[in-house]
Amino acid sequence: MSAAEMIAKLAAASQKLDEARAKTAAAAQDAAEARSLVAGALQGVAAGPLIGAIDSYQQALTRAVQGCQPATQQVQETIAKVRVLGN
Repeated sequence: MSAAEMIAKLAAASQKLDEARAKTAAAAQDAAEARSLVAGALQGVAAGPLIGAIDSYQQALTRAVQGCQPATQQVQETIAKVRVLGN
């Protein structure tokens, strides 16, 4: 595989990671909206466990969004290395 082909595939991977991060961030926002709807519907009546479950889910999504950055950075660093080696 040529350096150009490697770079193209790595760039596509970087784009997919960006898309995944955006979708996960949107899911975290959706979870926050769901929490608000549940809290409004139940108005404190037995909402605790359900709110807690939604909060846990939203926190996991937020951690996933944050965790994407190191992967994206590694892909970008690999692209830079391939460019240097390819020249």
